[in-house]
Amino acid sequence: MTLDQWLLFVGVWFAAGLPLGPNALNCIAISAQQGLGRALWAVAGILMAAALYIILVTAGLGALLLANAALFTALKLAGAAYLIWMGVKLLRSPGPDLEQQGAVADSPIATCRQSMLISLSNPKAIIAYGAVFSQFISPAQPLLTQLAALAPTALAIVAIIYIGYSALGLGVRRLLSNASRRRWFNHGVGGFYIFAGAALASSEISSMRTAR
Repeated sequence: MTLDQWLLFVGVWFAAGLPLGPNALNCIAISAQQGLGRALWAVAGILMAAALYIILVTAGLGALLLANAALFTALKLAGAAYLIWMGVKLLRSPGPDLEQQGAVADSPIATCRQSMLISLSNPKAIIAYGAVFSQFISPAQPLLTQLAALAPTALAIVAIIYIGYSALGLGVRRLLSNASRRRWFNHGVGGFYIFAGAALASSEISSMRTAR
């Protein structure tokens, strides 16, 4: 994996984690209600869920790569299309209601467990993980070497994003409590999704033409 490819992965993965979904709202609410220390336990639960998603997705991608290279290429194009679709969806979305409550629990371990379950309760997450990871895995390079770069990077970005949401706490709630601000926030992230998906699809199509 080249430095340019890694930097593009970093940008796409940051964009994947920034929208105000259940994980972000959970961290914000717990931080506001119970403090940053408790919210960090929620981040730990989210990281556990992310690690599980990465294991499942990369195992599936590896098996598919070994079975059929052409089908793997088709999956990469489908993943790029999915990124574009997510971008369009974000452009049309006003954003969630920030008054949702976090996973209030009696103990830090319970907060961690509940936050992990909240993260795992989204069945579309594994599709998103597969869509992004498939774009940056090359059949011409050893799979484990590529995963050694992608997986830690992805987990580090997940940690940075949700620690950031936790640290900002009430500040994020106030900043994005206005529907117009949430809409523009989604527009910015959605626009990046569309750009990244189109660029990745174009790159894959160019590679296919060159191979011929």
